[in-house]
Amino acid sequence: MAQRTALPVTRLEATEQHVEAFKALAHLTRLQVFFFLVRAGREVPAGEIQEAVEVPGPTLSHHLDLLRRAGLVQSRREERYIYYSVRRDTATALVRLLTACC
Repeated sequence: MAQRTALPVTRLEATEQHVEAFKALAHLTRLQVFFFLVRAGREVPAGEIQEAVEVPGPTLSHHLDLLRRAGLVQSRREERYIYYSVRRDTATALVRLLTACC
């Protein structure tokens, strides 16, 4: 089995966007919302997310907005509905960052 050499921590390329994403995930409700969207693997209407995580609408809107601003989720409006999905590129970048030194 080949041994993987880890990058020195000083060579990791963490950015402010990574920091903001980790901050956004450092809240239980936002983490639950994010995990729900990851498991769903598709666009999900806000009402379905609300039902799954059992939080009031205004609270969910606040958390979804923070996740969106952190680059973790994206939204799309269709008529009176808003659909959310995970930004896989950002999630993948975070995983790579976390595993780069392991």
